[in-house]
Amino acid sequence: MHLPTLIVITLILNALLGLLMVVIYDLSKRKPCFLHWALSCLVFSLGIALASARVSIDLPLVTYGLANLMLLAAPILAIMGIRYFIGADVPLRMTRSRSLVLFVLASVLLSASYPDKAVFNAMTSMLMAGCFAIGALWIRQLPVRNTTPRRLLLALYVAHTVVMLILAGLSLSDAPEASTGNRSWVYELVLASHILLTTGTAMLFPLLVYVATEQRLKRLANQDELTGLYNRRAFFTISDGLFDESVRVGTDFCVLMVDLDYFKQVNDQWGHAVGDQCLQLTARTLQTQLREQDILARLGGEEFAVTLPGIDAQEAEDIAQRLCRCLAHKPLMISGQAIAITASVGGVQRHKDHANVQDMLLQADHALYSAKSKGRNKVIFHHSAQTPAPEQGAPA
Repeated sequence: MHLPTLIVITLILNALLGLLMVVIYDLSKRKPCFLHWALSCLVFSLGIALASARVSIDLPLVTYGLANLMLLAAPILAIMGIRYFIGADVPLRMTRSRSLVLFVLASVLLSASYPDKAVFNAMTSMLMAGCFAIGALWIRQLPVRNTTPRRLLLALYVAHTVVMLILAGLSLSDAPEASTGNRSWVYELVLASHILLTTGTAMLFPLLVYVATEQRLKRLANQDELTGLYNRRAFFTISDGLFDESVRVGTDFCVLMVDLDYFKQVNDQWGHAVGDQCLQLTARTLQTQLREQDILARLGGEEFAVTLPGIDAQEAEDIAQRLCRCLAHKPLMISGQAIAITASVGGVQRHKDHANVQDMLLQADHALYSAKSKGRNKVIFHHSAQTPAPEQGAPA
């Protein structure tokens, strides 16, 4: 291992990564995370350059003091980028001003240890280890689940924490001054690991954002924005797969159509904002009463659909009755006044004449119309393959 060559390559790579982050920052509507990661790369490069100059320049205040401050600032900037990437929805209390205060306190602490270079370097390494440990905790909260970039980034931050603690120990043991002996190569290995881990971490940040963006777009394409449930597109995509599996294996399969009663009157009397709250409460209530393998979706307006794999008609009817009871017993409270929420449900069990979930949903809709016609807040199950289509002017 030729450490000077590695340092030069690292300087070039981190400088290029920093410039790349600046370009991405400009192209991504100036997302703060990219700006902080760009600064982290550039500051780290400058810190390494100044530290490497110790062998040829006798300016300890620059090659030790300023260099170590920059090396400490780099991981702080990186985890601030992670903070902005996670977003305001996660209750992390590390703001830019608090980060600045911590950096100033760390600088004061380093200044106190500056006269002893071994202690100074060890203190810098320990503070950096703390930064990487905090970063690892924050990475666990990233909105990118079960992805290789997230797992790799977490592993790198944990490894970096360990490496910096080892480097602190070696600094205190005066390993850098041991140009001969068994410990010199250990110090060089640890230092090289620190450089490589920093570069690898910086390279993962853009990939992580790309994966997060892809997941978000996929979620938006399949999720109802108001309730967080599956939308119509996702419902048919997933349910048709479960339908085909039911046909292949020969298991029971049911579909429910759920429609809120008198929902138009709620909107007219209370406004659409309250109507939206009714839909959200309905979604939460239905979710609590269904199994993990059941598929619940909002098809549009006040219409919901439920796929119940492995459930026969009698069991599905019991579930539908329970859904109606739970909705009726959970009114929406607005300014101390209860707004009743009831629903009519139509259901159907898969039989040989059904080609797909669309066929089942059509018959469930016929049954739902019957439930509306018979007084609402009722459950009607379709038991015949021949059911007339609902007439115009069906009850709401």
